[in-house]
Amino acid sequence: MNFVNLAVEGDTDVPVAERLIALVGLQPHAVVTGPGAPNLDPRIPEFNRSGAHVNWLILRDLDHDAPCPAELVPSLLGGQPMARRVALRVPVRAVESWLLADREGFAREFCVALRQLPTNPDSLEAPKRRLIDICRRSRRADIRRGMTPREGSGRSVGPEYVTRIVGFARFAWEPDRAAEASESLRRSLAALRRRVDDGSWG
Repeated sequence: MNFVNLAVEGDTDVPVAERLIALVGLQPHAVVTGPGAPNLDPRIPEFNRSGAHVNWLILRDLDHDAPCPAELVPSLLGGQPMARRVALRVPVRAVESWLLADREGFAREFCVALRQLPTNPDSLEAPKRRLIDICRRSRRADIRRGMTPREGSGRSVGPEYVTRIVGFARFAWEPDRAAEASESLRRSLAALRRRVDDGSWG
């Protein structure tokens, strides 16, 4: 089985990248976390150079750094072409959009009504904030407490946010189903499958 190294912004992105790699029949290997885009971005050209010999999946949120992934990717690569063994994919606008795109899975995992889940998560201006707001309306008190920040804490997420998101992404999230609601995820999965089919990740 072929291995793919992963480079992501943070801990909640790791299981997402791992699931994508498993979905195309490969195995994740070494993992690099930024933490955050400011620490990840300077290393992306280095990963791209090593892509002559090493397989990489790099996930980097679009956020509001560019109008679209096509405008962000060249700057992240330092003006160099993307190496054959590198897949630099940009969730629109964040990995949380991809998680919310599995509407059925998210509603079941976090005990919220399906109608509260956005039908086009790629259009959200602040996906993480929307995710938290949805969890505020969970039918379970422990999810509301764990996912939402305590008043006066100064935090943007609750104390169990990372644990619960990692658990959902690793065990309950269905990328193929999510891709039906997220164009950026659909395109990313297609790009990974092309690398397998054409032997780039050989």
